[in-house]
Amino acid sequence: MGIFLNKCKRELKGHFTLMLIPHNTFRPIKLSFSLSFLLFLLFSWTGFTIWAGYLASQHIEYWKIKNDNELMKLKVIFFAQQVKKSREMLEQVRGNDCEIRSMLEMKSKKAIIETEEEGKGGPTYEEMNDLTRLLDGKIYDMSNLDIHRQTSALIEETKKQLKSFKEITSFVDDQRSLYQARPNRWPCIGNVTSPFGYRIHPIYGTYEYHSGFDIANHEDTPVYATATGKVLLCDWQGGYGRLIIIDHGYGYRTYYGHLHKILVKQGDRARRGQLIGLMGCTGSSTGTHLHYEVRVNDQPVSPVPFLSIDHNEMASLTKKRG
Repeated sequence: MGIFLNKCKRELKGHFTLMLIPHNTFRPIKLSFSLSFLLFLLFSWTGFTIWAGYLASQHIEYWKIKNDNELMKLKVIFFAQQVKKSREMLEQVRGNDCEIRSMLEMKSKKAIIETEEEGKGGPTYEEMNDLTRLLDGKIYDMSNLDIHRQTSALIEETKKQLKSFKEITSFVDDQRSLYQARPNRWPCIGNVTSPFGYRIHPIYGTYEYHSGFDIANHEDTPVYATATGKVLLCDWQGGYGRLIIIDHGYGYRTYYGHLHKILVKQGDRARRGQLIGLMGCTGSSTGTHLHYEVRVNDQPVSPVPFLSIDHNEMASLTKKRG
């Protein structure tokens, strides 16, 4: 072992000579180096190269992270701007929602259940922080929690608006159906010979309750449905004679009695203004007329509030049909 070490020392002390011979009149140059010096230079160059490579990689990583941060800031700024626009659009939608509800005289379920209170409100702690960041020019200084909170708030607000929109459309559909179901016109042209309420019966002479209107005219005067609904009955019924009953839904039913002819079948869907029969004198009747009756929840009511179409207008419509 000692012999090997001694030999290594002798070799390291050995010298190398490098001669540079120029192709001109200059004298040759001799450079002499020991093996140990050459090894020192080699290790030094290797270490320097590794160190320089390490610094370069660190520098590249630094710029990469910096560029990524700048890109992330731009993305966050864009996100914040889009959130702001989305909030503004949702506020417009909410305002339109309130206007539509006001026009329809429609309140939210909460407003119906709760009593009206004085105006209250204010920003939350998180919303105040958002305003502070905006004023300090640090709109991009948002954590993942802030992003999640704002997106969650937008999603919840969107759900509320969609629910409100469904309530409005449902309300409109219901009001449209209610309008179609509510009798709102004269069933025929003629003179009211016996109004709604108590009267002396024209045949039996007894004082009794008259559940509808008697409208007199000549035989085969057209009789029209006063609202859209399903024909519940069309048959001979005692004192009514030939009778049509139409169920309009929402508790509304209309009766058309003493008809000479029935022009619909049981189960048919009659539209408002549709010709359903011809005036006659069947059943308990002293002359040609129509017994018109309106019932709400199976209780007879006066037809007067339901006769919204003017009698003269009804006559002109009848002439056009004729």
